[in-house]
Amino acid sequence: METIIEKFLEIAIILVAAKIGAELMRRINQPAVIGELIVGIIIGYYGLGLLPHFEKGDVVSTLAEIGVVLLLFEVGLETNLEEFVELGSTSILVALIGVVAPFALGYGAIYALGLGGDNQFEIALFVGAAMTATSVGITARVFGDLGALKSKEAKTIIGAAVVDDILGLLILTVVAGLLGSTGEFALVDLAIITGKALGFLIVVVILGRKLSPIIFNFFVKIPSPGTFITGSFIFAMLLGAAAHFVGLHPIVGAFAGGVIAAESKMTKRIRSEMKPLNFLLVPIFFVYIGSEVNIQTLASPEVFLYGMLVSLLAFVGKYVSALGAMGKGFNTSLIGIGMSPRGEVGLIFVAVATTTLSSIITEDIISIIIWMVIVTTVIAPILLNRILQKVPLSERDDDERFETPVVE
Repeated sequence: METIIEKFLEIAIILVAAKIGAELMRRINQPAVIGELIVGIIIGYYGLGLLPHFEKGDVVSTLAEIGVVLLLFEVGLETNLEEFVELGSTSILVALIGVVAPFALGYGAIYALGLGGDNQFEIALFVGAAMTATSVGITARVFGDLGALKSKEAKTIIGAAVVDDILGLLILTVVAGLLGSTGEFALVDLAIITGKALGFLIVVVILGRKLSPIIFNFFVKIPSPGTFITGSFIFAMLLGAAAHFVGLHPIVGAFAGGVIAAESKMTKRIRSEMKPLNFLLVPIFFVYIGSEVNIQTLASPEVFLYGMLVSLLAFVGKYVSALGAMGKGFNTSLIGIGMSPRGEVGLIFVAVATTTLSSIITEDIISIIIWMVIVTTVIAPILLNRILQKVPLSERDDDERFETPVVE
């Protein structure tokens, strides 16, 4: 009984801390995710010690895993397949540059700085992969708050960020698969893991487009209270489990689940009914990630300097993605800056590093990635606000897809 009560208290501490962190960030117009991460670092095992070092399979770590699955399910819900198919060449080009440039800069920086140690190649791959992330929710929220969400720049960024999310998850899956395998790197391993990830997404999307409306209509027809939210939750969990069973990370399945759930044409209801669960469990994930970070390593002058350098490269890598929109009448500064925040997507890479790949990815590298996530997520909205406030806008508009607990 004492152990159960301890877990109750730990969950209570995490939720109180998450709300405090989120509220402090709200008051200074910053994303809640940053506040939740920072309070996790402060109260965690390596900080004030209000939380223990959680073991894998622990109640709190399990709730955090559910939280990240729900987060990716929600990100998937924001992906409109029809819009994705209709994306113009500009968004595609911006997206591709926005993946290739930061990946190359991250990979090259780790090699140049010699930060990989005995696992130089693997760690360089992972840092490069982490730098490909783009938080579409944070950028979309800034545009929405200033009534510019329907501008051509916003649409280009959102379209490109969706592509980046998909490519970033594929890269994460491939890199995690390579790092988690035994033996030397081989091209055949790369081909197998990449094919498996692509095959899974393609099969799920093709079957899901046909089955999703049937499944969610079935949930609607059952009169028992709570059936729809329960069914939606089970749907997300089962897709995460399906990805795991084919050798992929559950977040890939959750993302695919969100994409095909949106095809049911019940996105608004799914999001509305799932929101209370997300408000409860997604912050647990971010506080949990922060609590596992060694604050002494994070505050180390050397790690801080490396973190600032990687943050600069991460910003530059996304900023140059605007080259894909040059000469087409776009405000390229808006596009380049809008692609920069890593936010919750970047922290998913941290989550994989601290759990699945903890034997390879060192505390120093994790701390460097966290600095990169924090800096890009804080700086980008500030710069976007300054530019957008100079643009005359006759009316405000918004897009409910991006009103998530992560960015509110």
